[in-house]
Amino acid sequence: MQIFEEQQTQDVKTDATVVSKTLQNISPGLNEWQDKSLMDQVFAQFDLQDKEEVISSSHDNTSLHMFDTLYKEDYNQSNMCLNIERRSSDKADANVSQRDKLINNISYLHITNFGSDTLESDSHASFPKIEDKQDKSPILKTKCRTLKEYKVPRKKLCLYDLESKSEKVQNKGSSSVEHSSFYGLPDIIKKLIQDVKGIRELYQWQEECLKLATTTKKNLIYTLPTSGGKTLVAEILMFREIICNKKSAIFILPYVALVQEKVQSMAILALKLGFLVEEYAGTKGRYPPIKRRRKNSMYICTTEKALGLINCFIETNRLSEIGIIVVDELHLLGESGGRGATLEGLLTKIMFLKNTIRLIGMSATIGNIKEIAQFLNADTYSQNFRPVEITEYVKYENHTWVIDLKSEELLTDATSNDYKYSDDVALLDPDRIGGLIMEVAPADSCLIFCSTRKNCENVALLLTKVLPKNLSNYKTNEKKTLLNALKTEEGLCPTLQKTIKFGVAYHHSGLTSEERRLLEDAFREGTLCVICCTSTLAAGVNLPARRVILRSPYVGNQFLNLSRYKQMIGRAGRAGMGILGESILICKKSEIDKVKELLTSQMDDSLSSLHVENDRGINNLILSAIQLNLATTRSELHKLTTATLLNIQQNRVGVNLRAITDETITALLKCGVIKVKSKGSNVGDSNVTVIIPSQEPEKSAAKKGVKTVTFTRETKFQLCDLGQAAMKGPIDLNTAYALYEDLKTAEKHLILTDNLHLLYLVTPYDSVSQITPVGSIYYNVVMGLTESQMQIARLLGITEATANKLRDGIMPKSVEKRVVHRFYVTLIVYELWNHHSVYTVAEKYQVNRGVIQSLLNTVSLFASSVVRFCQELPEFWTFTEMLRTFSKRLSYCCPSELETLMELPSVKIGRARQLYKAGYRTLQSIAKANSRDIKLLILQRVEDLKDECEDVLDGIEVSQIEVSL
Repeated sequence: MQIFEEQQTQDVKTDATVVSKTLQNISPGLNEWQDKSLMDQVFAQFDLQDKEEVISSSHDNTSLHMFDTLYKEDYNQSNMCLNIERRSSDKADANVSQRDKLINNISYLHITNFGSDTLESDSHASFPKIEDKQDKSPILKTKCRTLKEYKVPRKKLCLYDLESKSEKVQNKGSSSVEHSSFYGLPDIIKKLIQDVKGIRELYQWQEECLKLATTTKKNLIYTLPTSGGKTLVAEILMFREIICNKKSAIFILPYVALVQEKVQSMAILALKLGFLVEEYAGTKGRYPPIKRRRKNSMYICTTEKALGLINCFIETNRLSEIGIIVVDELHLLGESGGRGATLEGLLTKIMFLKNTIRLIGMSATIGNIKEIAQFLNADTYSQNFRPVEITEYVKYENHTWVIDLKSEELLTDATSNDYKYSDDVALLDPDRIGGLIMEVAPADSCLIFCSTRKNCENVALLLTKVLPKNLSNYKTNEKKTLLNALKTEEGLCPTLQKTIKFGVAYHHSGLTSEERRLLEDAFREGTLCVICCTSTLAAGVNLPARRVILRSPYVGNQFLNLSRYKQMIGRAGRAGMGILGESILICKKSEIDKVKELLTSQMDDSLSSLHVENDRGINNLILSAIQLNLATTRSELHKLTTATLLNIQQNRVGVNLRAITDETITALLKCGVIKVKSKGSNVGDSNVTVIIPSQEPEKSAAKKGVKTVTFTRETKFQLCDLGQAAMKGPIDLNTAYALYEDLKTAEKHLILTDNLHLLYLVTPYDSVSQITPVGSIYYNVVMGLTESQMQIARLLGITEATANKLRDGIMPKSVEKRVVHRFYVTLIVYELWNHHSVYTVAEKYQVNRGVIQSLLNTVSLFASSVVRFCQELPEFWTFTEMLRTFSKRLSYCCPSELETLMELPSVKIGRARQLYKAGYRTLQSIAKANSRDIKLLILQRVEDLKDECEDVLDGIEVSQIEVSL
């Protein structure tokens, strides 16, 4: 993402030598492979070109190449940054020595070279040379600067050895680490960034920000426009924590697609630097995470998964394993719908604990940075830097203006161009979108942001009628490959079949994740030159373009705000992809005044929604604090809520946080989720009256004949069984009540002749908001059920008479509406369970295939939540056993022989079938195909087994165990 002088792909030659050192203080048998055949099976998957050479009893660390991965050996601390503590006690030495004998066939050698085959040509940025004709804007040919006139931001080369001497940083509880010149990191990081990312110099702002971040341990928030290079700074800081401080890192991203993209891009760095990348998004992630004894991890998570991860670390007293938490898109603290409240709750716990974890936040669009900095007790750094400047335009009818915020008129340099449209074509395309595209296509790319998903598809189809027919002759082979790949996954959409021939596609949540990924890759490679998309792409994956067109100033039925506008136009002009970026906002003449108001407005502030989003806000914060023993008394809970962003903004949003906290505690007590812990009894009753002495006497007076409980500062609370189950889920309280009742009913009348009833129990309650039953389809599906399946339907209240009413558009009164909607969703899930394709099911039920795929992931997650819910309630132990395997099977919904292949990154059922037919039936067989993602997965599996083995033997006197061979 940086501008660098010359793209030179360097062959990274690594020494294919495996080095070991005799650990005489541990066991004399560790100076060579304990079982060469076992390790050959593990590391043969990495397909090293040179045979591994074993060097026994070697104390010379200079033979190690910079890309070697170290994890166990104890080298001279003054010469190596990557070192591990020695086991010092004689008792531990004896145990480990005996353990070596006990764990036969497990090697303790942990220095592995992965060879140069992990650095492929596609790991390097490669961009075509920019011709002179691309240096000018096709819109304002006389106004645009030439290449020589364009002021490229001045940068300072800082990937070099500083004059200052190396410093030594002391880690608490660990050995000292010698710093090198690259911000306290060893030189291998500098070299790796150059070779893998193609970055040979940092921007001046990056150097300034890193110097600020490395001279203090205080939290940090930094803000820059999109594409300024924010992520690289965060990655360097995480590398410092993982490599030098021997701590793990958590990287929080807002969307699953972003997590998956970052996991893949981080794979090669993890392999070369010897840490693990663990994905926590969608159905991925393990609670609690495996305790790593040899390696540290980078946990890449969505916000919701990160909250669960932090809770697990707190509950198991392992929070000290985390050294840094990085939050991308920090402005989402103000997002409604629960995500902002979830993020605020997570950060509040970290701040409340006052531990040594460092918080790093970054954003491109945040208006109230001072308030957020006060909340996080953070330093701030802000710049308005972009490596490629954007020329912004506003267009209505045939007139185009340049946006100049320094001018009083705001819209300047008007031009006019009708692109010589015929009358017929002008009626089809009155905004001349085709002409705007052809000024840059097919040599350059263009993104068109549309207000709705349907509008994306309509604009894509429109372009096939107005764009030149000869576009279909451009990169025909690549387009055929793309179409075949789309057919292989889940079936080809008729609209895409028409548009891809012209290098045009649409992109929104109605597509499956595989379809979106294929289209994104094709756009980056130049196979597609136009993508019509919704605004969600602006905050999603990294997909830059030469020109960005905003089809209208609306998102849905809401007028644009400045934050969203900046995010969308920020996709124009990325470093390394040319020196010019353009954005064009199309509007009507009547909307000009509102557009001017938009352009001159301030960036939106991030306002707390903790008090609005109860179940994912303050309710969740208080319940989790009680569950984790962070705060169990009334005074402690008040102290906890004062650590929130809401406390800082309470006057601004017009609330009394102390009163809200007391009201929340009272409500949770009355609904039986928490109870007052006392010596004599535990009070938790809906018919109780709560008295708070600090409140006004008339409000807190007790009523005669009514059970009362008095809240004092030291009143202590604990979770009831239902509250404990809901928090372990995690499931919101309303859902927990409904689920409890459904499970109680199912206990009496559970039908196991078919999986349909169990699938109903794990169908998410909130999924009904995304899928609306179609009466005629509902009728046809219900009437097609077998007799055993109809027994389940009748048990729920869905009879043949009910189906008749639904077909006629009448909602029956004999059954609850939520049951009718939920069973309809269950019927969709049942089709997927029986291995029907997403495309087929979407067509049958008239639902977007992206929604169907999302439903599958949601059901899988909810099934896991139901299992954890039941584990906390002994009365539901039978459901725990029956539903335990549902989550994994639901996440794949494929034949059992394909499940192993479905675990691979980006592999779905279509590709899994191809691999299986081609003879690739195990992870080991695929690892030989030389993919760094597979290597990382295999390596992580090996580490999981080793760590689990250590857990089993932890604290056992191995010398007293007799092993008979």
